Amino acid sequence: MTNRWQPGDHVALREIWLGRVWSGRPYTVVEDTPNRLLLYAGAGVRWMKPVPPDRLREPTWSLCEDTWYTEALRIVTPGSRHSILLLWTPGFRDLLLWYVNLETSMTRTPIGFDYLDQLLDIEIAPDLSAWSWKDEEEFEGAIAAGLLTADEARAVRSEGEEVIAALDAGRPPFDEPWPQWRPDPAWTPPALPKSWNDLHKYPPFAGRSIASSRLR
Repeated sequence: MTNRWQPGDHVALREIWLGRVWSGRPYTVVEDTPNRLLLYAGAGVRWMKPVPPDRLREPTWSLCEDTWYTEALRIVTPGSRHSILLLWTPGFRDLLLWYVNLETSMTRTPIGFDYLDQLLDIEIAPDLSAWSWKDEEEFEGAIAAGLLTADEARAVRSEGEEVIAALDAGRPPFDEPWPQWRPDPAWTPPALPKSWNDLHKYPPFAGRSIASSRLR
């Protein structure tokens, strides 16, 4: 039986690349069910980013603390290879955009979830009236550098096209009132747990893929 997180729990989202931690983001769990994972990171949350941040040219990196400047609700469908984020200005004054992050399927760990960004993204207008690919040049550079095979690249772009099709057809989550969502005011800001980047204590991809919860 999969141990699920409860609303208000704090988890770590880690990107793992070349057997090392590429980034770490603390999130608050909104919902963790067989059908959906919802995570929230508020403006002002501290996270760990890679320096330098360019996977195409730098084989080594260090981690540096930074501040997350927007309100972010992350919507993940088990088994998918993307997250859909709604990003607001601090205090939820304005919805900035819907952001589709194309990535590997998330897998559970004892402290949260592991995944890896796939370098190609989609930006969608707040009112869902328009969309555009983001970072296409970096994506093509990754293919040229051998970081992605041609088949992997096609799968990433196909995943994005499926999200666009859902947008055009008005399917979830685009037909749901997520722009009006707000966090529980009783929740405390999340922080990365102790030893969060210790891959001996918390091996990468140590847990079951969240896709497995679909089959229960």
